[in-house]
Amino acid sequence: MSTTIRIQTTETQPFILLPTHVNGKGPFDFVLDTGAAISILTEELADIVRVEGAEVKEALGAAGQRIEVPLGRVDSISIGETRAEDVRVGIMKELPKCVGAQGVLGYNFLKGFILTIDYKSNLLTLASPRDKRSHDRSMQTYVPLRLARPDRPILLVDVLVNAQETYRFILDSGASQTVVSPELAQRMSKGGTKVDSIVGVGGATQSSVGILKSLSIGEASLSKVTVIVADIFSALSQAVGTKFDGVLGFNFLSKFKIEIDYPNESLWFEKQGYAE
Repeated sequence: MSTTIRIQTTETQPFILLPTHVNGKGPFDFVLDTGAAISILTEELADIVRVEGAEVKEALGAAGQRIEVPLGRVDSISIGETRAEDVRVGIMKELPKCVGAQGVLGYNFLKGFILTIDYKSNLLTLASPRDKRSHDRSMQTYVPLRLARPDRPILLVDVLVNAQETYRFILDSGASQTVVSPELAQRMSKGGTKVDSIVGVGGATQSSVGILKSLSIGEASLSKVTVIVADIFSALSQAVGTKFDGVLGFNFLSKFKIEIDYPNESLWFEKQGYAE
């Protein structure tokens, strides 16, 4: 059984919003976030669906700050006909206003499904493993799906930068821009100019902007990619448990049709008309 729905985005940032039911109530707007290990509810939504935080865990915000997050469990989370039961959730006072949502869908919901994001057609499909389709390898790039570690299930991919060196990136559908470390930017001989802070769960950080000649994952390649340069990766790498130097965000991902097959541990990038 599969569910296909039309993608909607927030007014201020290109986050993917999905109409989501929690404990049979809703729909509520949830952000699809492949960079999140756990699904999140706002305190307001937790009150509506009657979920309480039974324990508190320390988590890391987008800017590297350590924050305390109460954890609880919901009976079910569903999108259309796609449903997961007994899901652990974090509870936050609120999400950043730019997100414009009442929750976040993370790995612990997505892990049981094949997720296909067709940015060009504005469609998203969630399917069970038995619905897996065959692939035309001449039209697509395949890479094994790799998680940072079992207790930090963040998607990692190796990215060739400027056709020179390969770096490890997080694939993050919850990031509006692609972000790189100052070390990567320096090695690629790209400076930057000061821009507004990056805003995410847990706070903001100062950053600068630059342009990379290309980013490539196998045959999935894009030229002249605008990137944010931010010094957030030391703390994030420590929390994730492996070193990485970038985050692939919307401005890269939106140029491809992407299939994340969590159960079969595979990742596909399909060329689309506007990808280079």
